[in-house]
Amino acid sequence: MVVIFIMNRFVPLQLQGFIAAGGLATLFHWFVMAALITAGLEPTLATASGSVSGAALNYGLQRRLAFRNAGPHRLTLWRYIGSCFVAWLCNLVFFFLLNNVLTLSVPLSQIVTTALIAALNYIVYQRLVFHEQTR
Repeated sequence: MVVIFIMNRFVPLQLQGFIAAGGLATLFHWFVMAALITAGLEPTLATASGSVSGAALNYGLQRRLAFRNAGPHRLTLWRYIGSCFVAWLCNLVFFFLLNNVLTLSVPLSQIVTTALIAALNYIVYQRLVFHEQTR
């Protein structure tokens, strides 16, 4: 209850929606990643695959929960796909560097990578992808 009160009081509604949508998409990404690692796939490839599956879910959630006044799908979808490609590459590079170069564990590497990508995505979504129409 305290967290909800603080969120409602101090965090803008758009950012709340972004966090909720991104949180659900991230959980899906991590679920797919964990399943693929369990099945024997190398962790960097597993996170790359999980990232794509999370991105597919994220588009609809972001439009519904965070960026309700976004432009038409014919514009936002292509910008979203482009931003996902950049985020996917960043996810892959950050995870690889953290896991293989700095030799952090898979969970820690993915948590740090997710935080970095989330911050990047919020800025890109707000300014470029779902640039909301004023009414």
